[in-house]
Parts: sequence; structure tokens; C-alpha cells
Amino acid sequence: MTEEPKPEGKKVPPGAMIGAGVAIGASLLTVFITTSNHDKDETPPPAEAAAADPADDQTAQVQFGQNGQTTPPPAPATPDPGAPVANAQGALAFADDTISFSAAIPPGPENDPILTYLRTDALAYFAKYKADARNDAEVRKSEGGVAIPWEVQIEWKYTAKTSDIVSLVGTAYEFTGGAHGMTYTDTHIAKAATGEQIAIESMLASGAISPAIVIGVCEALKKVKLERIGSATIYDEPIVCAGAQTNIKLEEAKVGLAPSTESNKFGGVFVYYDAYAVGSYAEGSYALALPHEIFMEDLRPEYKARFGGKLAGEP
Repeated sequence: MTEEPKPEGKKVPPGAMIGAGVAIGASLLTVFITTSNHDKDETPPPAEAAAADPADDQTAQVQFGQNGQTTPPPAPATPDPGAPVANAQGALAFADDTISFSAAIPPGPENDPILTYLRTDALAYFAKYKADARNDAEVRKSEGGVAIPWEVQIEWKYTAKTSDIVSLVGTAYEFTGGAHGMTYTDTHIAKAATGEQIAIESMLASGAISPAIVIGVCEALKKVKLERIGSATIYDEPIVCAGAQTNIKLEEAKVGLAPSTESNKFGGVFVYYDAYAVGSYAEGSYALALPHEIFMEDLRPEYKARFGGKLAGEP
């Protein structure tokens, strides 16, 4: 990604809703949403330095939210005396001269499978970044420079719940010594009883993101872009909603479930774009809301029953 001298930190975007009366052409290109994470906006440590800490070797592929894996990473074979501990607010926290780390997990029972997953994921994420931060500090000092402390802040919160399915959104702010920090987003949809993750595609009859969702997201993005920057463009190119030239990059978006005005139902979906995905760093991130009426007919029968009412709240 191109470094830009913009303020650090996360911008909170307004939600956008697009109505259900969207005309869908049969020839629209189906676009898949994946849960792949963005490349981190940082310089990786030298290979020889990275190999110096065994913890880094064990968690070398760890990324925020685990890229949609259905099981958390294994717990360390031996407890790490330098691991984060819960602070007064219940968040995991750690700080030394190379990194400050915190992970806010929603409160709940210790044996809750979803919260257990998120805690384990946060600890694995921390293990990698602690090793990388120490390596970075050593490299800077060996080159006659001054170590720059890293900062990682994770926060997860529920977006919607029913009796058997829950949805959460997480943000991870990272500063790793570059020109500015970056905020990354991930979502987590799972069965409440077992913690088994559910992909949004598996809720749809076709097993893939439907044209209705594609066009709905596209129109919602246009609306928010016009409000924020006065132009329905992505990097100065007009937004294209249909056909092979579609440029809304749904493969880089994260999708969560939205609450409903009706009890024990979902009202639609929330769609999240990080900075750089569909605009410059200066534009910040985008969060969109899609009512279930747009894609209701695309849902598998067992999931249709879980949506109803009107979409409530903002992403």
C-alpha cells in the first residue's frame, strides 16, 4: 500500500442503507466475498531475526480473526509468563518497551465457545506481534537507530444475536513504526452452542454471493461516497455495479449480520471495507447496511426463517 501522511487511527463511517426496490439483471456478475485479511501495512522483519524467537515460528501465519478458519489456533504447549493478563475492564493487556497490546472481548461465560475462540485468537495474534516487535527493535538498534514501540489494539463486539446464531465485528488497530497506523476489520458469524463458524455464502441457496447483494452493496457504496467525498468513484474511477467491469471489490469486504426490530431475527447484513479497499487512506473505512428484503429470496429455506422485521441500528 502507498504510504500517505494522514492522521493515525480509525475513522468511524456512517452506515448506509439501500432500499429493497433494486432491479437486478440476470446477467450480473456473481462476486464472491471471502474472509481473507488485508496484507499488513508494515515491513516484515529479516528472516534470520524472525527465526530467533520460537514463538514467532509457531505463529508465523497468524492474522487477525484467523482468516475465517473454523477452529482457533492451538494453545501454547507451555504458558508464556509474558502473555497478556486481564485488566480491570476485562480486556487482555500487555506492555513493555517494544509493544503495547490490548484485546477487548465481550463479557460472557468462560466456557462460551465463541468467546474462547476470540481469546485464543487474540493470544496467538499477540505472540506473533510481540516477537516481530522485539525483532524490529533489535534491528533498529543494530543499525544505530532508536526502537519505536509498536501498538496493537483489538476490540470485538456483537452486531446481532438470535437464540442459535451470533455475529460479531472486530477491529484491530496496528502501529508498527511506519508513517501511520492502520485499522483492520474482521467479522465472525457462528453457532452459539458450538462456536462453529458460518460463512455468509453458506446461507445462500447458490452457495455464492447473489447478484442482488452485489448490486445492493454497490448502490449503498455509491450513496455513502456521494455523502462523504461528493463523488461516486473508487480512486477517481466511476463505480461500476454490474458486468465484468464491476469494481466494488467485494472480495475485500467483511460481512456480518445486522439486528432486527423483530425479536430473535436478523434484519439484514452489515458490510465493512477497510481504508484503501475502495478509496484512499484519507477517505477512511466504509460500513454499509443492507436490509434483508434485498436478498431474502436468495436465502436457503432454513435461513429465511431467521430473517425478519426491519434492519435496526448502524454498522
